[in-house]
Amino acid sequence: MSSFAQTVWQLIATQGVLCGLGNGLVFSPTTLLLDQWFIRRKGLAYGIMWAGKSVCGVALPFVTSASLERYGVRTTLRAWTVITLLTTLSALPFIKPRVPPAASTSPQPLDLAFLKLFTFWTLELGNIIQSFGYFLPSAYLPSYSTTAAGLSETTGTILIALFNATSIVGGIVLGAMCDRFAVPNIMLLSSVGSGLSVLLFWGLSSTATNTNLPPEDSQTHTALALLTIFSITYGFFAGGFSSTWSGVLTQIKREVPALETGLVFGLLAGGRGVGSVISGPLSEKLMQKGSVVGVAGEVSTGYATDYGAVILFTGVTALFGGWGWIWTRIGVLWKRL
Repeated sequence: MSSFAQTVWQLIATQGVLCGLGNGLVFSPTTLLLDQWFIRRKGLAYGIMWAGKSVCGVALPFVTSASLERYGVRTTLRAWTVITLLTTLSALPFIKPRVPPAASTSPQPLDLAFLKLFTFWTLELGNIIQSFGYFLPSAYLPSYSTTAAGLSETTGTILIALFNATSIVGGIVLGAMCDRFAVPNIMLLSSVGSGLSVLLFWGLSSTATNTNLPPEDSQTHTALALLTIFSITYGFFAGGFSSTWSGVLTQIKREVPALETGLVFGLLAGGRGVGSVISGPLSEKLMQKGSVVGVAGEVSTGYATDYGAVILFTGVTALFGGWGWIWTRIGVLWKRL
């Protein structure tokens, strides 16, 4: 339907609202049914599932770019429709519960006892804070690499593909770690790793303030090296953050055995959705803020560009994704006192 759109509101209603609702209706039951099939290796299972989106993200930027250049927007969207229908419909027969549905069809009251848990709200808060900046590198890294770092458009696409490729590994590794270690510790690992990656590698990547510098300038090579390291490390640590949700469910279920995992998972996904929606208009304001440090000479860092505030915000929110670990330690000290 979006391929027939003539105005912006039609594109928002189709590609935005309808596509979002459709994705949610497929994603939610699929994820909840996965929870039934795995017990001891639940984190690993969720990690592999989350890695699936990253697998698609490795090849899709190149395929989409080539299709847009050769066939245009409308044909590309219609081809994507056919691909989506074929892949989704072929997978539906395999999506089924392990436990047969209950014989009684009367609705059961939800157990909302988990809403009183300090553990839930601290982990949820970290999840929301992390989501404020999580999507910003995917949105701004391609333009940053071309306008600020002086790299080619192809390089920007490769950086995003590299981010998605390492997200595959990160999702699986961090998910598997949730099966063996406390989830606040894994959240802290993901948050610190991704936050430092942003602040050190993206923020300190060299940029040419003099656009007449030749492409083979050493600063360009330095920028490429740092941005490559950033894509690898940020993809691994930040891309695996969602895999910690299985650990959140497990930890809360220890305190509330009758927990309705579907509701908790929905709140975690909803919290991430809130962050992703707010990050859009917020990032525009940050781009207007621009540089957070002064420019020195012909070569400076990412903090001195128009992306400076975005980079700093992304790094700080990534670090505070480990909020749950901080409050867990405070809770332990409080009990000892």
